[in-house]
This record gives sequence, C-alpha cells and structure tokens, in this order.
Amino acid sequence: MWDYVVTSEFGNVYYIDPLSIKRNNSIVTYSQLTNYSKNKEIDKKDPQSIVQHKINDCEANRFRISGLVGYERENAKGSIVVVEIEREEKWLTIKPKKIAEIIHQEVCNYKY
Repeated sequence: MWDYVVTSEFGNVYYIDPLSIKRNNSIVTYSQLTNYSKNKEIDKKDPQSIVQHKINDCEANRFRISGLVGYERENAKGSIVVVEIEREEKWLTIKPKKIAEIIHQEVCNYKY
C-alpha cells in the first residue's frame, strides 16, 4: 500500500499511497505516511508516525495539508494519538531541494 519516497537527513522516512493519488487538472490529492526517526527523543504522547491527507498544486508549486492522523507506532499502527483537520486553505510554497519538493515531483509526475 505505501511506496517509499525518501528518507530525510534526520532519519524520517516518507511514503505515499499510490492508490490514493487523484488528479484534477493541476491539483493532485494523496495520502502520505511519515515514520519518525528512532534517533529522535520522542515524548510518549508524540506520534511515531503520521498519515497526512495532502493537496498539491502542480502548476503553482505549492501544497496544503487537509488533515492528519498521528499513531503511537510506525506505519500507522497502534492507537491514534492526534487528529487534525484543517478548516482553512493554508497553502505552503514548495522550496527547492527539500523533502516537500521530492514528494511534489513524485505525485505531480505520477503515471496513472
């Protein structure tokens, strides 16, 4: 279900769900899983992984998170420890040579 995309310099591992990718002109919606690094000091209440529901604008080079769910264990397993739903459209510009750009390229160039 989850396809590996990239690992950050801090050891966070990013995946996308290819079955969730939907395109409408320049807008792509999809689900992204992030497993947080085991090297990081994590409070017991902090999620070990999160699934974000994201929207990317491939032409405007920006994205926003429509919602997320945080889990107590890797790979979206265990109890849910946080849920956030974005009520306002807050677009973020994608910066070159960052994780967001790698994921943006992956979903915007996805071959259906």
